[in-house]
Order: sequence, then C-alpha cells, then structure tokens
Amino acid sequence: MSRNMWILAALLAVLSIATIWHSESGQPDPKWTLCKESLFIQVFTGACTLKFDGTQTPS
Repeated sequence: MSRNMWILAALLAVLSIATIWHSESGQPDPKWTLCKESLFIQVFTGACTLKFDGTQTPS
C-alpha cells in the first residue's frame, strides 16, 4: 500500500476506536442530537425543533 493509504487506514482506525469508546463509556449524547434538524442547519440558521415533543429526554 502507498503512504496515503496507510494514513487513511490509520485515520479510519482512530475514528472507529473513538466511536466505540464513546458508545461504550456511557457518556450522554451531545445536545445537538436532540434536534430534528441536522447540525449543518443548526449552525447556519439556529433552528432546533426538539425530537421528543418539547422534552429534553426521550420517554
């Protein structure tokens, strides 16, 4: 494999390990995941419609 492929493989491995660690550590979800809009829309418009009918946590 070329050098660029090794770098890409390393970055994917780090991302995979970080994702697994976050899901297994029991940390709460980020606040932006409570909104129906994507993070991109939230950043540029400031819109946030809660997913759970006005409550901060799912029932």
